This record gives sequence, C-alpha cells and structure tokens, in this order.
Amino acid sequence: MNRSSKLYTVGISVVGLSLGVYCAADYFRRIFSSPQRPSELRQLFILWILYLVCQCFPIVIRDNCAIDMSFICDLAAVLSKGPEAAAALVLLSTPFMVRRGGKSNKKLIHIFNTPPIKTMFNASDFVITLFVSGTLYQKLGGPVGALSVQKFILPGIVLVFCIIVLNSSILMFLFFLSEKAPFFPALLKNVVEFLPNMVAAAPIGFFLANFMNMAGGEYMALLFMLPLLLARYSFVLYLDVKNNYYNMLQTLSATLEAKDPYTEGHSHMVEIYSEKIAQELGLSSRRIEEIKVGALLHDIGKIGIDDSILNKPDRLTEKEYKTIMQHPQIGNDILKNVKLSNITHEIILHHHERYDGDGYPDHTKGDELPIDVYIVSAADAFDAMTSKRPYCKNKTPQQALKVLQEESGKQFHPKVVEAFAKAFCEEPALMEQKG
Repeated sequence: MNRSSKLYTVGISVVGLSLGVYCAADYFRRIFSSPQRPSELRQLFILWILYLVCQCFPIVIRDNCAIDMSFICDLAAVLSKGPEAAAALVLLSTPFMVRRGGKSNKKLIHIFNTPPIKTMFNASDFVITLFVSGTLYQKLGGPVGALSVQKFILPGIVLVFCIIVLNSSILMFLFFLSEKAPFFPALLKNVVEFLPNMVAAAPIGFFLANFMNMAGGEYMALLFMLPLLLARYSFVLYLDVKNNYYNMLQTLSATLEAKDPYTEGHSHMVEIYSEKIAQELGLSSRRIEEIKVGALLHDIGKIGIDDSILNKPDRLTEKEYKTIMQHPQIGNDILKNVKLSNITHEIILHHHERYDGDGYPDHTKGDELPIDVYIVSAADAFDAMTSKRPYCKNKTPQQALKVLQEESGKQFHPKVVEAFAKAFCEEPALMEQKG
C-alpha cells in the first residue's frame, strides 16, 4: 500500500467504526427502552445468527470472487428496524466471522489471522454503506417496520442501487489509490455484475423483514431461510460439477500435448490470451467461459494425427501439412456428440480460418464466423510464434504482436488485434509468461 491508500483505509475505518458504535449504542438504547424488549432482543439475535451463517458460508466462485446471502439480512434489518440496526448488525457480527479463503486456499480466515486494518476497513465499508443507503431510503419515504409493497417499491429500488454503488465505490477507490486501477470502469463492471442478483434478492429481504414485524415472526424467519440454504447447497454442488468438468478438459488438453513436447502448455496459454482479449472486447462472462473451453480443446483433433508427423523436427512436406490441416474437422467429429456450446464447436472447427477467407477447412471469412473464433485464432498464432520450435526460431512477444498488427484485416480480425494490443500494453507481464 502506498501512503495515500493507507490514509484512505484509516480514514474509512475511523469514520465507519465511529458510526457503527454510535448506531449500536442508539439501537440498544431503543431496545432497552421498548416495552417489547424481550421480543426485540430475540429478533436481533435471530438476525445476527442468520447474518453470520450467510457470511461464514459464502459460495466461492473463484479465488478472488465469492458471493453470499448476507445482503438479504442487511436489507431485512434496514426495512424492519432501520439503518442504525443494520449498521449495528455488521459491527456485532464482524468479530465472529470465519470463512474459507477460496478454492485453492482452504485455510480458515478469521479476525485473529487477518490484519486488523483489513477487518476494520471491510466492516466500516458495510457500516457506511448501509447507514447512508438506509437513511436515503427513509428520506424518500421508504417504510420501516410496517411495510407495504406500494410504498416500498420506488425507495426500495433506490436502496438496492445505492447499496451496490456505495459499497463498490468505497472498495474500487481503494484499488484506484493502491494499484492505479481505473475507477469508473471497475465500478460500472461491479454494478452490472451484482445489480441483477441483488434486485432478485430484494423481495426475499422484504418478506424476511415482514416476518420480523409479526408476533413470533422471528421463528418463521428461521424457517423461511432454510429453503434458501438448501438452494445454496445445490448451487455449490453445481459449481463443483462445473469445476470438475473444467479440470477434466484441462487434463484432456494436457494429455494431448504430452504427445508433442514442442506444444506443451500451448492450449493453456491460448486460453489465457483468449480470455484477456475477450475481456478487452467486453464480452459476457458466459461467452468468455465458452471461449476458454474452445481454447482448451481447439487442437483436440491432433489426437487423430500420426505421432511421426506431430513430432517431426523438420518442416512438414506438403502431404504432411495437408494431413495436419485435417485436425479441426477430426476434433469437431470427436466432440460432435458432446454437449458443448455452438461457439465452442465453431472454435474447434474454424480456429484456422482467416479473416480474408484463405484459411481452412471451409474458407469462411469476415462476419461469416463469430468474433469468438477469431479471438482463439489470434491467441493460437501468438503463442505459436513465441514458442520454441526446432525448425523455426521463436519471436519475442513484441515481434509477434507486430505480425498480428501487420496481418490485421487479412489473417486476423481487426477488432481482435486491437484488443490484443491494448491488453498487451496494459499487462505486458502476462504476454511474457513463457519467457
């Protein structure tokens, strides 16, 4: 962390913790002065338990990304008890949070092995976000306690949107200060990614808040959350199956490359480059996943090519080259009965087509093919040019990029080359992973 990011982190932590302590004190004062004190304490305890469960059992998508259902409890606290209660809930729950680090890191993360400033910053981020968003919700006439759908809808939409934007802004600004990451593109990406999920979860928070305002409703809230926890478990199983499927593809790719020592790691590098290009082009996460699968499997047809041709240390004869040219069709035939996306099949069959139509096997060109195919084609060519081969001296990444640019509009799609060049400038270390 540089000096500015440290000052920002400390500033947010001081403001957030001070606000959290104030909110907690005010909320407990209201509870102990209320004639329904036992009921209020039970409801607080139930919300606290639900919030902890949601926070401690997130769904890990990848090492740097996890989602949980705590937003539902945050929303329920704001709607049933007010923004002070929601901020207090975060402050009271933080010391007890325990969660796994990620898919590759199974170590438990808790307050005793996490830097204090990180714990305080994360808690303060949510305290500030919930208090400011909840206060704005009330100012717009949003009901607290006695809820009605008509009065909730418009202020509720603003509440959800404000929570996402404010929470993301506090975090993205830290990345901007510490890593010089672009603030507004990152903020927009976060909002676009999380807004649909939070809008879908908002009605659940609304119903949970309604339960909290019914006699004995806190127990109904517990029962209400059980199906959601079951749904979470089912989703985790789905992600495990998906992860095992992806690992199987990587193993299959590695098995193929074991036949040819000169292409070891090739498909993995093509996958990395393709993902970066697709991200620069702003493609959806689903399309990027399809492209990555296509990149891993693009050369699977070489399993049907004789080893003497694949491992030949000299240049191929014309006949041998024509044999090699059959591998896209062989790969497509091998996988035709496998349930892959149309994009993935297109990549496997057409990754050697050229933008000008002089490629193979079908001589398709231009917009006759989706840009996804041209992404893998450019990534494939770049890695081939920068790889060491016995019959051809490898190029430097800069030289290979220059070839892509010279062939823009001819062999390669112009937009793909432009995106690759931009990715190359933004992250040159990535392009030099093979050294």
